[in-house]
Amino acid sequence: MLSPLQQSIDLIQKSKNILIVLPENLNGDSLGCALALEKALQKLNKKVEVATQEPIPEKLKFLSNLEILKDKLTAWRDFIISIDTSQNKISRLRYEKENNLLKIFLTTPDKIEEKQIKLEPGAFYYDLIIVLDAPDLESLGRIFEDNPELFFSRPILNIDCQAANEYFGEVNLVEPTAAACAEIVAGLIEALAPNSIDESAATALLTGLIEKTRSFQNVKTTPQALNLASSLMLKGAEQEKIIRSLYKTKPLNLLRLWGRLLSRFEYDQERKIIWFLAEAEDFKTSQTSAKDLPLILEEINDLFPQLNLSLVLWPDETGCLWLLAQAKQPETLQKINLEMPGTIKNGKLLLKTESTTPESIKNRLSNLLNSFA
Repeated sequence: MLSPLQQSIDLIQKSKNILIVLPENLNGDSLGCALALEKALQKLNKKVEVATQEPIPEKLKFLSNLEILKDKLTAWRDFIISIDTSQNKISRLRYEKENNLLKIFLTTPDKIEEKQIKLEPGAFYYDLIIVLDAPDLESLGRIFEDNPELFFSRPILNIDCQAANEYFGEVNLVEPTAAACAEIVAGLIEALAPNSIDESAATALLTGLIEKTRSFQNVKTTPQALNLASSLMLKGAEQEKIIRSLYKTKPLNLLRLWGRLLSRFEYDQERKIIWFLAEAEDFKTSQTSAKDLPLILEEINDLFPQLNLSLVLWPDETGCLWLLAQAKQPETLQKINLEMPGTIKNGKLLLKTESTTPESIKNRLSNLLNSFA
């Protein structure tokens, strides 16, 4: 039986028109992998498009070739008009465009009846979809929601390093032990086209590796990751530029939100659980929003890798309380989600609670966690 890597190579080699799709919450790993893979596939004479619904984060705008990204997907496909000519021979065909009408003229000595004419959809333009850094198709957001038929009719190559991946592809190149998708994509590119990673592709891949490992400081840092980083730098990857862009230009408003949350938190030392409560005034004063909270949780978990669970609560404009959680073990979020249904995306659980006070939510979660033990 072929390995997932060999299956991926075979799938790519027999495809001509390839679509690369990125998830919501765009990060340096998903974007870096897309840019490097697009360049490698172009060198193999493939026609490639890259789609993402998210705007490029400011910190990633130093990467090359960003102009190839599309925020809307045009799912081109053929539509076929078929006519039964067993009884009627068509001697001539022509068409005319008149205002917003396309008229097709068929010349025949006999009569054509409506039942002899069929209109049916043909194949989509793309013959392969590559999904990067997404645990499920729903993580692609609007691109998937607006084009479900495309995703269910074309083969999907699913490339990911998340343990919670749902293995939704025809081929699943999923390696939970990899430090980043960049590690997987670098291996795929080398297998497809050895020595084809140039300076810009190396920089893109190293960006993903550095972001996922927090500059080689968190638990994702493995000997394989360090070896890959060394190899990419030998190929011309600009490490200093990456570090400066990712970490030394952190938006001031995000730092203000981070500071306000750190000024008041609760820590359960026995369970290694940390709680944050964000208030409307925090967002207003720091000029941020709830959309910035996933980044805050990532910072927390990178700085404190011993944490089992980190959570942040905040009220929306109607006063309803929302909860965002990130866990060391994906199973923890899945168990919570069974009792308190929400949405798990990119390793985080988001849900709108039914509680009116933070204390009631904490008590309910505490009881749930006790039942898991």
